[in-house]
Amino acid sequence: MSRADREVFARRWADEIVGASYVSMETDEIVAHLLGLTHQLVEAALATEFDPSVGRRIGVDLVGAHFTGTETLGATVAFIVERLPDLLDQIPQGIDIAGRVAQLTGNLAAGYANALRERSLDEQDSIYRAGLRARRQAEHALTASEARFRGVFQSSPVAIAISEPDGRIIQTNRSLDDTLGYSPGELLGREMTELFSAEDRPVVEERYRGLTTGRDTRFRVRFPLRLADGEAAMIYLDATVLLDDEQVPQCIVTMIDDITDLRLIEQRLNHQALHDVQTGLPNRQYFVTHLEKVLGQLDPSAVVTLMHLDLDGFSAINDGLGHDAGERLLDVVARRLEWVVADQQAMVARLGADEYAILIEPGDSVLDVGAFAEIINTELAEPFYIDGIGVAVTATIGIVQRRVAATLPEELMGAASATLRRIRGRGKRQWTLFDPEVDAANRAKLKLAAAMPGALETGELQVTFQPVVMLNGGRLVGVEAALSWQHPQLGRLSNEQCVQAAERTGVVHEVGQWLLRTTAVQAVSWRDRIGAGVPPVMINLTPSQTQDPDLVARVRAVLQETGLAPGELELRAPLAAIRTATGELTDEGGAQAADNLRVLTELGVRAGLYDFGGGIRGLRCVADLPVCVLRIAQPLSHQLAEDSSRIMAQAAQALVHILRGTGVDVVAPVDSAEQAADWARIGANWAIGALFGPPGPAQRIEPLLERAAIADPAQPTPNVRN
Repeated sequence: MSRADREVFARRWADEIVGASYVSMETDEIVAHLLGLTHQLVEAALATEFDPSVGRRIGVDLVGAHFTGTETLGATVAFIVERLPDLLDQIPQGIDIAGRVAQLTGNLAAGYANALRERSLDEQDSIYRAGLRARRQAEHALTASEARFRGVFQSSPVAIAISEPDGRIIQTNRSLDDTLGYSPGELLGREMTELFSAEDRPVVEERYRGLTTGRDTRFRVRFPLRLADGEAAMIYLDATVLLDDEQVPQCIVTMIDDITDLRLIEQRLNHQALHDVQTGLPNRQYFVTHLEKVLGQLDPSAVVTLMHLDLDGFSAINDGLGHDAGERLLDVVARRLEWVVADQQAMVARLGADEYAILIEPGDSVLDVGAFAEIINTELAEPFYIDGIGVAVTATIGIVQRRVAATLPEELMGAASATLRRIRGRGKRQWTLFDPEVDAANRAKLKLAAAMPGALETGELQVTFQPVVMLNGGRLVGVEAALSWQHPQLGRLSNEQCVQAAERTGVVHEVGQWLLRTTAVQAVSWRDRIGAGVPPVMINLTPSQTQDPDLVARVRAVLQETGLAPGELELRAPLAAIRTATGELTDEGGAQAADNLRVLTELGVRAGLYDFGGGIRGLRCVADLPVCVLRIAQPLSHQLAEDSSRIMAQAAQALVHILRGTGVDVVAPVDSAEQAADWARIGANWAIGALFGPPGPAQRIEPLLERAAIADPAQPTPNVRN
């Protein structure tokens, strides 16, 4: 977080409390003062060794600066609870920020109340001592002094009782009578200790005995106290003994501060820090703490079950019927999950958004998770009516069952979450158990994705080039550029591995732009050396690039920066990023991808598709889009080679014949002479693969370009389909 963020926080804090108190400061001075307190709050919340007493010191500071209006404390506590978590970032692992904020604000309220009480006591004590001095100095001033004292004493907002050294109450003010619910004068003559319960009375008596014996001059304690109606209130008791000139106790001044409301605020803050506001279920922090406690108490051989649930179709209800309906449904789901586990030793929690967790402790036998997941979904699928509309959801569930021995809470939570992520794309109402081998493979892929930005920065990523040739005669018609990663531990990684890693993070656009620019620079270099006969360079876009609203702007910028002509560049999109298997647009991203290809064609860039396997999806794309080249999906070549019936070959031949008739170039993946012969018979006119040269550095392509230029210096431009 920046200093500017903290200054905004301090200024908003000032807006909340300015006007509730009179403070002899200009607005900028108030903001500067609160900024210093903001620094203390942030540092305390993020400290390795948490010290909640920082909150108490801040409360004392506010009183010292005269922020003492009736609304100041409530406004301050509410503001810090709501806004301080948003100010914090880069939170160290394992820190419970919500719990820390609750403790800091609770301590702030206690420190504020105590400082306000002490200030009032000091004022009363000063007035009282001034009266005594005045009585000694001049007898005729005694009456006036006592009158002033009584006025302040009776009008003080702090509840005060004055008692004899033996504990008998001799004077109370209106605030004390009102606080405890007694009539004026009703407490006179009674013992102070009578106001406390029988079990607390001995402790209170010992405290007062310390004042009368000289052992103590003052004490502050928190006790429950009985009100006139028999109810109990939590109070701070602050008692001071007043001595005469011979140091003999003359009376005891007791201040009573009802902190019941503050205690309720503290309890409410603690509850909010540990529970979801919407459903009332335990939140993630509480759930993890409970999980840690359970793992610490159970026998190491016991088996616990943890389920991570994600509601299916919740966004349709939330967006279609409104957020109010969505919130009501979340409550219904919470209650139904609680009902499902009612006969189990279990806890249900809401982890956030539409995700829940269930921890089931071991019973008489190991839980049948499949049957239990079905019970959950059967219950959730029962319609719930909102304004006459019956709605229901199901859940996708990731499940972990594990022995307690050597199991850490964070590992269990991570395993359940990873299992849920693994099956989210399989459909609705799915469940699966954690698989350590699959999890290890996924972690390796995620680790690779996380390392890609560094690989781009350090130069581990490289661009490889591979020739695209005519099947009939082998003439060079293009150069396909792709990614390669020289990984320090894993060795050389393929373009497919690079793309999969990039697609898992936001770096995919940066890497794609780097590939595009590097390829363009190399193509211009070849053209300057060899001449205008250099064929187009070809790049297969990733799904995210294809659907990027800024793709056209990015391509235009590279063309302008490098001087590459639009016709010297061919960009291909993956079919799956545009249309589903049934031929429909995937979503808004599919529509954006289609628009991108159309605009790129208008710019003069050659547009194509890759991973083409026929079907409705492929035919709709060819019919709707101005593509001029199709790259056949690699698996199709293997399937043709294994098809002894030749049915697939005949179907492919008919499809390619249609495509070639529309002016589309068809690129076949070819790794052997047999495949080359098969695709030539089918009708493909271009090929790429190991048979004609594997991916390699730019230097490997240059001899091919030079031979092509010598053999055909006026090499024709490949087909362009409008």
